[in-house]
Amino acid sequence: MPLNSFIAMKNRPGAGDLRLDLNLLLIFDTIFSERNISRAAQRLEMAQPTVSHALNRLRRITGDQLFVRTSTGMEPTPHAERIAQPLRQALAGLRSTLQAPRSFDPASASRTFTLFLTDLGEAFFLPRLLAQLRAQAPQVKLVTLPMPDRNPQSALESGEVDLAIGNLPDLNAGFYQQRIFREHYICIARPDHPLFGKRMSLKQFKQASHAVVLPHGTGHGIVEQTLIKLGLQDRIMLRVQNFLVLPAIVTSTDLVAIVPHSVASQLSADHALQLIRPPIDLPEFDVKQCWHERFHSDAGNQWLRQQVARIFMG
Repeated sequence: MPLNSFIAMKNRPGAGDLRLDLNLLLIFDTIFSERNISRAAQRLEMAQPTVSHALNRLRRITGDQLFVRTSTGMEPTPHAERIAQPLRQALAGLRSTLQAPRSFDPASASRTFTLFLTDLGEAFFLPRLLAQLRAQAPQVKLVTLPMPDRNPQSALESGEVDLAIGNLPDLNAGFYQQRIFREHYICIARPDHPLFGKRMSLKQFKQASHAVVLPHGTGHGIVEQTLIKLGLQDRIMLRVQNFLVLPAIVTSTDLVAIVPHSVASQLSADHALQLIRPPIDLPEFDVKQCWHERFHSDAGNQWLRQQVARIFMG
């Protein structure tokens, strides 16, 4: 729903004066993010009854409940889901219009940016990104952190972390996401694996011993989930937290591992690995960069996102 149409909804017959002010939109957006009236009130530094009253006004304006109390919190209705993103974009536009952004001069800036990256993401993204930074922003520094097991959103919301890059399925409300490229999975194995050569049948795949990687906060857990659905839980012989240990393990054992294709290609340049298409269905996924809406208009954050997009979006 366009913002001007939303603001125009007022004075419905029998509903009293329902003129909308922008505070109501901010309150709606905060409740949508927090799924809790008390937490929304704390975040807005308002009294809880004030937030509840504002929600009731919004319900009368829209003719919809918007949020319904459940065992897991205040869950949005389908109508609230539909209007949430347009309203969030409208609010972001208003903020950027009202607040003059601080300039960012990469040639002279000495800022340190912190990124959420897996070890696999470090190997793939950092070499080219650092080369770009050295050329344009010689004093800019990078710090990388692994995605935490719980609540990665808080670090991005607070500004402790500037950007998250990777296969990130759990960053939704309150975040912007930009797809960098589409990715798929591939098997890696040693070239003289005793079960198969350049191709792998489903029977051979099920006979093989598997290593899986379980990095926190990413969507790569789908690999283990798929193996378990195929009844291969007993064929999972190794679980590790990092992708980059796999080449040493795979080249010295009969273990097979499934990893994203872009990094498998990079790893095979330095290790004796063969890449084999897996004979099972695994979903493709988007590699994205994600940032919190608080920093959408931050000039430095914008510049860093532009560099990532320019290098890796082809």
